[in-house]
Amino acid sequence: MICCPSIAMADEGGGQKVRYDFPPQSLSDALLKVGEATKRQIIFPGEVMARLKAPEVHGLYSADEVVRLLLAGTRFKVEFSREAIYISGRSEAAPTPLTENDVTSDITVTGSRIRGAITSSPVFRYETKQLRDEGVTDMRSLAAVIPQNFTGGQNPGVGTGGEGRGNSNGNSSTSLNLRGLGSDATLTLMNGHRLAYNQNSNSVDFSSIPFAAVARVEVMPDGASAIYGSDAVGGVANIILKDSFEGLWANAIIGAATEGGYITQSYNAVTGQNWGSGGLMITGNYDRSTGILAGERPFTSTVNPAISLFPLLKAFGFVAVAHQDLSQKLTLSVDALYSERDAYNQYAYTLTGPVTQSGLYRHSSNWSLNVAPKLNYTAGEWNLFIQGVYGKTGVTTVSRLYPSGSSTVRMKNDTIGVEVGAEGRLLALPAGFIRAAVGGGYRKDSLHSQSAARKVGGDQESHFAYGELGVPIVGPAMSIPGVYRLNFDAALRYEDYRGVGSVVTPKLGVNWSPTPDFDLKGSWGRSFKAPTLYQRLVFPELTLFPGDLWGERSAPAGQTILQIDGGNADLKPERASNLSATVVLHPRSLTGFSVSATYFKVNYRDRIAMPAVAVSRMLTDPVYAGFVSLNPTSAGIEQLLSQAPAGILDVTGTGQPFDPASVFAIVDYRYTNVSRDRAEGVDVSGSYSLDFTPHSKVTLQVSATYLSSQRVVVDGLAAVEMAGTIYYPPHVRVRGGVSIDRGPLSVNAIVNHIGGVKDNRLAAQVNVDGMTTFDLTLKRRFGDDRSVEAQISAANLFNARPDHIRATGINLPYDSANYSPIGRYISFSITKAM
Repeated sequence: MICCPSIAMADEGGGQKVRYDFPPQSLSDALLKVGEATKRQIIFPGEVMARLKAPEVHGLYSADEVVRLLLAGTRFKVEFSREAIYISGRSEAAPTPLTENDVTSDITVTGSRIRGAITSSPVFRYETKQLRDEGVTDMRSLAAVIPQNFTGGQNPGVGTGGEGRGNSNGNSSTSLNLRGLGSDATLTLMNGHRLAYNQNSNSVDFSSIPFAAVARVEVMPDGASAIYGSDAVGGVANIILKDSFEGLWANAIIGAATEGGYITQSYNAVTGQNWGSGGLMITGNYDRSTGILAGERPFTSTVNPAISLFPLLKAFGFVAVAHQDLSQKLTLSVDALYSERDAYNQYAYTLTGPVTQSGLYRHSSNWSLNVAPKLNYTAGEWNLFIQGVYGKTGVTTVSRLYPSGSSTVRMKNDTIGVEVGAEGRLLALPAGFIRAAVGGGYRKDSLHSQSAARKVGGDQESHFAYGELGVPIVGPAMSIPGVYRLNFDAALRYEDYRGVGSVVTPKLGVNWSPTPDFDLKGSWGRSFKAPTLYQRLVFPELTLFPGDLWGERSAPAGQTILQIDGGNADLKPERASNLSATVVLHPRSLTGFSVSATYFKVNYRDRIAMPAVAVSRMLTDPVYAGFVSLNPTSAGIEQLLSQAPAGILDVTGTGQPFDPASVFAIVDYRYTNVSRDRAEGVDVSGSYSLDFTPHSKVTLQVSATYLSSQRVVVDGLAAVEMAGTIYYPPHVRVRGGVSIDRGPLSVNAIVNHIGGVKDNRLAAQVNVDGMTTFDLTLKRRFGDDRSVEAQISAANLFNARPDHIRATGINLPYDSANYSPIGRYISFSITKAM
């Protein structure tokens, strides 16, 4: 039965959300109760549904969401409209061809392996349908609008001078970096399974997945190692693919930045077919965008106009998702991804001369392949599965350095894994059933890198086992004053990394609803992360800088500074603890309103990172004295040269041969075990939706994050501020807006604010202003079936620009890890569904 259903909020794809507490029952009874609770007409074959059992459902869902959850694994065909939900039998044709957004993948609970679980950690959900209405058209743009995500790390917009923690632009991929803890501390999944690592940072290339194939992205910015493994220290993002489609959907987008450069083209198509016992969906895309040079932006007039601010990109990708019922209890499903991307950058090492005088042309060619088959078997009240993952990624980077010559580096990552697991109910309590999930598996990651001078390769094997419990203590039917619902959850994971060690990571959580209008959540857990193969094995790189590059603590005239970057074979494992507490208010008296606030705290020790906020500061701050060698010996320099296969990258611009005697200092900027990191802050989000008529709706939404983070490099020394300082995350990020839907017309207006930072690279610290941008999107649907859509979008409508920072030489005069150089961007798209 439905116990005291309460309208709590609105959902753009399925109407008002309702709380459900369904015990196991017939599917027909469950669907009838959904219709009664939501006042939504649901048309289905009653005789067939009466013979099937529906799963338990506990939680807050819209009508569309709960119907998808109830039908998970049945392969019935569904069509959603404003007036009704149509469900047809497995051997019947759907009433009309399904459009792009009609049917997406089954409800996936990110943050738990228990179906229908109410997670104790906050989960933020990004629906691609709504994002497209807001002008977001690819995964890179999606990553930029997630407030909990730091846009540094591995990002194509990071340019010269962006020396913050892990910031780079090695192959122009995009990876998530939740809480600014590093892109290798955020686990990115696709349909709940792992993907092969990206080459440059051992993170996952978020942008390699075609946007048109994605139904939604669920982001849990909380430690999840006890659920998913050692990579999920900062949190997890789960990319949920559409898994059922019939017909053809095509989309074309063209756009350009109004100040020059960044002319974009994007072509996308989705097709699929459903049959009685299964279905197939295929998505393809091609994207191309021209680069942006410093000469095309007024705020970079102080550097060489030939320097790339944003690369030229060309990419295409394919996604296939298939499922087939092998029997009434056994289902085979598989998803596959293949993508390629080429990126072109150029850098000039003088203020006015051409790249061919002293500079670098770099072409990065990337590809990725991931295949994940899964067998699911229903045995009574339990679901059992076995799943495999096979992934490969590769990158070839050709660098033409003037006047020195050219070099080629090839890197390849392989991932292979297998996992078996089971989920179901254990014992009946007055509040419901105790449910459990158990499983285990094996994973092997390999890294192979080759340049002209040296080959590096290695692999890391791990075995793991996990268990999770969901325990309902109090349910709505028990009518206990002050405790509408109370649930506890616990998870435990064991991992054994060959050559690194083993660890047990726990997580505990609680969900307490004093009333149907008010929820309190809390979670605590520990995390573990072994050093990645990239961090341990990547080539050391040596760069020779002018001694007076940063102005303070300059070398004597004519002397230089030698910087070493790259891997470190002596790294130790890193460990962390995570804590979060969430308050959610969704009053029944205010239909369509919801607001939540989360406090989070992460404590890291032996954190693997680069040691300083900026290389320049390492020469002036005594905290970093252990990473600087003044007046090094010739023998020490020769030893470094023997470890660097590419030799020395000379950016002094003198054209003179390298002289070891001219080196004033060696700066060690390799990965190292930094003693302690701490990050804490608050997430706030809210929405309010008002339905004026069946075809007229207004939705207000806002999401904001406040972050504070510090690092202690060596025990006993003062903490170094990270958040709020240059090249690190700002303290504040905000995104909010209003959407208006009225019949065939929709309007979305969005405001984005990225807070300012403090430039603390020199003794005289200065403030750097943040950026506030406004986006506006208009969409019109045409035809009786509204199968044609035209949309025009203006991102950064008022052309806000990054604030100027102190910079010398080739370093860009703005914080490229936080602020975009694109400026105002106008795009037009046309979509047709058939």
